[in-house]
Amino acid sequence: MATLSNIELKNIQTQILRENSVRKAVKKHIQSTFEDVQKQFLKSFNEHPVTMEIEGGPTAGNISRTLNGVGNLFTYIGFSEGERPIDQLRKLLQKHEIQYHPHRNYITVSIIVPTKEEIFAATPVPWAAGRSWVRGIERGLSGLGQYLYKGRRIVKSKSGYAIQVRGRVRSGRFSNVKYISSLLNDYYKAIKKIEDKRFL
Repeated sequence: MATLSNIELKNIQTQILRENSVRKAVKKHIQSTFEDVQKQFLKSFNEHPVTMEIEGGPTAGNISRTLNGVGNLFTYIGFSEGERPIDQLRKLLQKHEIQYHPHRNYITVSIIVPTKEEIFAATPVPWAAGRSWVRGIERGLSGLGQYLYKGRRIVKSKSGYAIQVRGRVRSGRFSNVKYISSLLNDYYKAIKKIEDKRFL
C-alpha cells in the first residue's frame, strides 16, 4: 500500500481547500463553533443577578445584594421608567465579526467583539456623564446613604419609585460585584481558543 509524503499530503489539502464547497463548509463550521461560545456567554449574562435585577425594572427586588436589600439597581442607577438599558447592552454584546485568513492548506480566523472600553463608553450613568454604570457595578456607585426607595410612586422621580435626598437616610455602602469584566474574560478566552485553531 502506497503512503503519501508530507509534501504530497499538503498538496492534496491545498487542492481540497480551493474547492468552494469545502471553504463554505469550513466557514459554516467556524461560524457554528463561535455561535456556541457566544450562546454560552449570553446565557451567563442573561442569568447574572445584576442583569435580571435591572431588567426587572423599577419594582424589582435587590437580588444582586448590591444595595443591602433596599430598592433595586434600576432606580438606584437612575434609569427613567420605561427605559430598557439591558436591551441596549445585550445588543452591543451580540456584535461580532469573523475575519477569515486562508493559508495554503488551512484557514485561521480573527474574531472581533466589543472591548471592555467600548462597553464602558456605551453605558453611561444617567446623572454622571463620563461614568459607566457597568463599571460602577464592579467598582462601586456612591449615594446609597441618600437613596430613598418607596414601594409606591413618587411624583418627581425619573424611575417612578426612588429619589436621592440631601440628608442621609441610612448607613451602609454599595456592595461591588463581579459583572461584565468577569464574563468578558471568559468570553475572550473561549474566542482565543478558536483563533488558535487551524481549520481544514
